[in-house]
Amino acid sequence: MISELAVLLLLLAAPGEICGVVGAEAVLLAELNAARQVAGREVVEAHPVLCETARDEAAVVAASGGTPTQAGHINSITRRLYRSGYAPHSWTEGSLITTSDVSILSQWCAIRPEWCEEAKTGDFEHVGIGLARFEDRLVVTLVLAIETRTVEWRQVEPLKDLAWVREVALEEVNRLRHSADREPLASDSLLDAAAQGHAEDMLRREYYDHASPEGETVKNRVRAAGYHGSRLLAENIAKGLFTPDEVVRRWMNSSGHRRNILQRRATEVGLGVAFGVNQANEFEVVWVQVFAGR
Repeated sequence: MISELAVLLLLLAAPGEICGVVGAEAVLLAELNAARQVAGREVVEAHPVLCETARDEAAVVAASGGTPTQAGHINSITRRLYRSGYAPHSWTEGSLITTSDVSILSQWCAIRPEWCEEAKTGDFEHVGIGLARFEDRLVVTLVLAIETRTVEWRQVEPLKDLAWVREVALEEVNRLRHSADREPLASDSLLDAAAQGHAEDMLRREYYDHASPEGETVKNRVRAAGYHGSRLLAENIAKGLFTPDEVVRRWMNSSGHRRNILQRRATEVGLGVAFGVNQANEFEVVWVQVFAGR
């Protein structure tokens, strides 16, 4: 029976796509994913950027006869991933030089148990597998990573429940108002609608201001939402924060935003949050809080 090592060496000589995970290469990926599933982690998928990076790193290791240790090696890989269009939240890389027919993953676990544990249990979604010859031996390189965009989408998952978001923010605002001897605010659906519309508009059209590009202000937006009779209107905006209590705390660190939250004449409040990828392919979370006083 042909050995795993022999198949891997044959695979090196065969033409194919950079990320063509086939044959013994696929066996290694399957073995890794089986170990990850046993550990309760999600399986990883081959990614072309990571595959190309792993292939080149394997070639470097083969040329040097060992894992490269030059200064700046980690930073150089990170820069390479970004330049290739892959923005990593975190990543790890490992190389193995072997002549053995024993399972590649088993050899890694015996030689580098801590790295093997990270590969099996780490928070990764993609993998690259690189192969290179070193004399009569084989260099196998794995690059595992998770994209920043994936982590950002995870962070905003709770924000899909707008009712919960507004409840948490209102509780925090009223707790702060109580500490400052202010009357509690009531949530208002029309103010919610005005705040939500402004948050979505800022995200969609890539601006960040109390006034829209057409000059519409919080007064225009509140009236358009059907809210009338207020003797006070004020607005807080923020972006880049992922939880309602966090955004309220950030507003409290700014004198102007704090003044709005603790405004004595305010009786009602609305909150909106929009998140996603804008036209510039940037991930954003945009918050709007509107205060009014009947």
